[in-house]
Amino acid sequence: MFKTRMLTDRLNVRLYRLVRKFITPVVLLAGLLLLAVFHFKGVLATTQAQDDLFRGQKAYSLGPLGFDFVENAGTNRPAISYNGTDVLAYVDWNSSIAVDGHLANLWDNFHGYDFDRTNADARQFFATTSGDGWQVVEVVTLVDAHTVTVHYAFVARPVGAAEPHQVTLRIAHLHRTLYQPTVQGNTLTAEVLPTSFQSVSFGHTPSPIGTLRVVVSGPQAPAGTAISLDDLHGTVDARGAQFGLANSFTTTYSITNPQVNRLVPLGTETVTFTTAIAAGTPIPAPVSTPAVAPLP
Repeated sequence: MFKTRMLTDRLNVRLYRLVRKFITPVVLLAGLLLLAVFHFKGVLATTQAQDDLFRGQKAYSLGPLGFDFVENAGTNRPAISYNGTDVLAYVDWNSSIAVDGHLANLWDNFHGYDFDRTNADARQFFATTSGDGWQVVEVVTLVDAHTVTVHYAFVARPVGAAEPHQVTLRIAHLHRTLYQPTVQGNTLTAEVLPTSFQSVSFGHTPSPIGTLRVVVSGPQAPAGTAISLDDLHGTVDARGAQFGLANSFTTTYSITNPQVNRLVPLGTETVTFTTAIAAGTPIPAPVSTPAVAPLP
């Protein structure tokens, strides 16, 4: 009995020494590492938020797709990118609003911004543009790893006894080069090139990085004419192949006699980008390498 108790005490002492020398430090180290990781993530998120605030922009991403919204400039409102490569930019500098015949540049007005500060997963940004007797509300939403929606709404404000009756909103979109763009109804489809092209020469076929698709829908989007290519031009090579190029297009919304002090939906632009290039893979060269015939 006494010997058994002594043996048990010795085992307990050895076990205590083992826990104190090995297990306890490992547990403490794991806890410290876990705390450091969460602290680093928190500091990184705070630093990124502070940096965005300093730069006057807000950025969201989901997988390789993301968008930035710049508050202090008339471009990139938003700018959509995929895997770090520009896909499409909304440009207020080139956008306009006409209210009862009075035309104004969209950027030359008052602007406000907001986002959901309580839900980091909202991936949604709100912007307003206000003029004399009107306000345009824009809501940008990152839907998934391939899709961004940009929704527009309008608020008519009374100015004395007057109020807006006829409103036309035109939104400018820009990319370096859209290759072989087509517009069918209220849908634009184009291949996206990673650099600027003015023409296509024989043997140097452009290498698209993906396909852009923009669908305009909504009660105030003109049926079949909501999208217009601004600078479509083309070239023909020696074999007669035709190549279409463009770097900007415009979407249009029009409303008659909007209700005063009511948020009236204008329309939604659904921007989709698809690519066969895997995330993290380098962007290919802008043009394919022409085949060279072997020497005789």
